[in-house]
Amino acid sequence: MTNSPVPIRRQSQTEILTESTNIRTSTPIFNTLISEKFDLSNSLKVNEALNNSTTSHVDENIENDAIAPLFASFAGDPTEHRTTNTETLMHLIKGNIGAGILAFPYALSKAGLVFGPIAFWIMGALTLYCMHQLLRCHEYYRFHTSRSKCDFGDIMRYTLETCRWKFAQRHAKLGKFVMDGFIVLTQLGFCCVYFVFVPASIKQVVDYYSTNSPTIHIYQLIMLVLVIGFSMIRSLKVLAPFSLIANIISIGGLCIIMQYVVRSHLPLDQLPLITKPADWPVFFASAMYVFEGIALVLPIRQKMKEPEAYGGWNGVLNTGIYLVTILYFSVGFFGYIRYGSNALGSITLNLPNDNKLYQFTKVMYAIAIFLTYNLQFYVPFTLLWPRICRRILYKYSEKAKAKFEHVFRIGLIVITFAVAALIPNLGLVISLVGAVASTALSVIFPPICETITFWPNGLGRFKWQLILNIFIVLFGLYVFVAGTSLSLSNIIACIREGARCDD
Repeated sequence: MTNSPVPIRRQSQTEILTESTNIRTSTPIFNTLISEKFDLSNSLKVNEALNNSTTSHVDENIENDAIAPLFASFAGDPTEHRTTNTETLMHLIKGNIGAGILAFPYALSKAGLVFGPIAFWIMGALTLYCMHQLLRCHEYYRFHTSRSKCDFGDIMRYTLETCRWKFAQRHAKLGKFVMDGFIVLTQLGFCCVYFVFVPASIKQVVDYYSTNSPTIHIYQLIMLVLVIGFSMIRSLKVLAPFSLIANIISIGGLCIIMQYVVRSHLPLDQLPLITKPADWPVFFASAMYVFEGIALVLPIRQKMKEPEAYGGWNGVLNTGIYLVTILYFSVGFFGYIRYGSNALGSITLNLPNDNKLYQFTKVMYAIAIFLTYNLQFYVPFTLLWPRICRRILYKYSEKAKAKFEHVFRIGLIVITFAVAALIPNLGLVISLVGAVASTALSVIFPPICETITFWPNGLGRFKWQLILNIFIVLFGLYVFVAGTSLSLSNIIACIREGARCDD
């Protein structure tokens, strides 16, 4: 083979490894891992795999762009400028606070007065630790692949490509596809929750003034029509003000809710310290729904002016998750001791219905969640539609693709509506989404990626990180299996018995 000049100079994988001894990284463990984890043959295999999949990366590396709108409301289009530390903190808080905060009193009712708070804080610490695992893997693969950005799916892909098992290497692309699939499931699950929350809130207010109020399914149909019309807005610049309005309404609503629930509480001796173990999976699944922003961890960091301020004990990530956890715990704990086992799927549904202030709060919160639907829906659509165009519709004209796009967009919306119409119980939907999607993204995949990436000599003294990762994965599998099966059994029982499922 002759040596021909290369028009564009690009540093190869081998050159990166050759020069690695002169490069300082933010993680000391890199220096030992360079020689032990990546030998030359494995590096060439990774480089070959990357070169052979250039086209797929161009099309598939859209996760960050898809998730970006979720934290765009404070600064408009996030591609216009790098965010400051304060803006990043606001994005992180916004990305982790959603409808789940209103359902946390219901979650605590499934755990008990003592067990619930203790378990929740432990879960918060584990989830934050898993977020740092993603950052470790991100820095590692960003350094070894000469790519400036690595999203959640990329990390899984590189993890499998560098794994010692040949079977895993052959299915590296599938790993990225599965990861993106769980992100799609999570976001569509949030949309299903919205189709339950908004109609239930509006119906409760209307029921107070009318004895002939229609069923919740009629309200869901009305919302379906409105959402389809609203979803035709595809510009992020247009969507950002709606998200900002929703944030302002949500903050005001939380203040009104908190001032009400802290006024009084049930006698604490009437609340169980710990519930029966059969209820724990619902609690764990609902609590996992709380930490819904793990997919934002990497995209938010990549938009920062000072990314080095993101990690660390006092970094932006830790500060943001501390504040989110404290806020969730405050709403959940005081809501639980106010209503006990009568806490409904959303704390707003427990507010007095004969008070105009709380009626207004319910309606405004419903409007805020409605305005957020399109932004949450943007993520699964942006991840799915380019793949469909590339693999199925590539032969069609742009005009035909535009028509198919409208059909596909409406079809996805109808799916979220159908799930919500089948299960019009907010608590059950949230526990199901938390068990299936949030658990996998938050506490199953990150420790697996870290273990494979830094095996065998980068997992701490006496392999303490490996032991902790095994514990986290086992806990995640318990929540995934037990939470999903219990949520499904409750849903089936609710449907079969024809009980009130709209609480």
